[in-house]
Amino acid sequence: MATFVNSKALFQLLLLPCLLLYSSIAYNSSSVEATVHTNNWAVLVCTSRFWFNYRHMANTLSLYRTVKRLGIPDERIILMLADDMACNSRNKYPAQVFNNENHRLNLYGDNVEVDYRGYEVTVENFLRVLTGRHETAVPRSKRLLSDEGSHILLYMTGHGGDEFLKFQDSEELQSHDLADAVKQMKEKHRFKELLIMVDTCQAATLFNQLQSPGVLAIGSSMKGENSYSHHLDSDVGVSVVDRFTYYTLAFFERLNIYDNASLSSLFSSYNPSMLMSTAYYRRDRYQRRLEEVPVTNFFGSVMETIHTDAAYKALLRKNSEKIETQVSLDQSVHHEERRMLINANDRDEIHDTNTEDQEGASKCPWSAFYSKMQKIENVDSLVSYGLAAMLPFLVFSTWLFQ
Repeated sequence: MATFVNSKALFQLLLLPCLLLYSSIAYNSSSVEATVHTNNWAVLVCTSRFWFNYRHMANTLSLYRTVKRLGIPDERIILMLADDMACNSRNKYPAQVFNNENHRLNLYGDNVEVDYRGYEVTVENFLRVLTGRHETAVPRSKRLLSDEGSHILLYMTGHGGDEFLKFQDSEELQSHDLADAVKQMKEKHRFKELLIMVDTCQAATLFNQLQSPGVLAIGSSMKGENSYSHHLDSDVGVSVVDRFTYYTLAFFERLNIYDNASLSSLFSSYNPSMLMSTAYYRRDRYQRRLEEVPVTNFFGSVMETIHTDAAYKALLRKNSEKIETQVSLDQSVHHEERRMLINANDRDEIHDTNTEDQEGASKCPWSAFYSKMQKIENVDSLVSYGLAAMLPFLVFSTWLFQ
């Protein structure tokens, strides 16, 4: 009986450090998995050819201008235009594209970088851009080089129907194709959050198969509804912008890069009577509240930050103080005197450091161990320290119950 009690006590004693180690590992693992939003990307796609689809190219170029104005640089924008309306022989204004009949803004200006043009805009190339499955010859400028900290805006416009979007009037992107590509992107850590915006007939049906977390989708129309153009330009001879995109642009023209307008305010700005359709958004796979998400999280720029721990910041402050001291020496003394002063400072600094280490070691041997535990950067190091910490408990327990 006594042996059983001793064995039980020994088991409980050994179990305690194991539980502490497991909880520490779980905490550090969760902190590692928490990804920070570090960059924004935009993939803007016009899927329609032919002159009478002029408005689809104007839609895409309008969004291109908006995201650039709000801070997303060209190297983080993938622009896909299925046709070149600017150089079409029917265009009364060569090398120009407009989205309004007043012709005040040329969307096809000097700073337009088209990544995929004409017959390059296919379903295959579109899916390759999303999933990153390119041939080796494809340049970096045509690749979506996003990562697990990226927010991606995916905008598509063209002709669509029930769970499909037409490309080049010859092939279709199905809803399950889009869902599979998004699933691959999530598994390959190609985005943190993804906003899909589609301006086409029955746009909402294109989102039916989406199941990946972190995805928010908005379409210009519900199932059974059409998406309509906004107005006709009599000089150009065709419609120059769609209603959904027109009112999206009207919302963003009131904003700048520093505004904090939310996605909720964008979505609520769509008036069905003005759109002549019902804008639909799907957010069941999106974790955050729309009222708390600024539109610039997807349509604008974000500062890239480097997150460091306190020890690294302290090291930077120490180095900066040393640099400032040396600069002041450079300005105040001659070369020989500066060399002597620096050597003296180095000796004093080394002596002070050794004295502090000796005092800390003599005061408490566990303080050094605790400071090392605070500097742990990964789970593997934590496990090593945890196993080392368990050895004294094991030896003491074995000796106690012999």
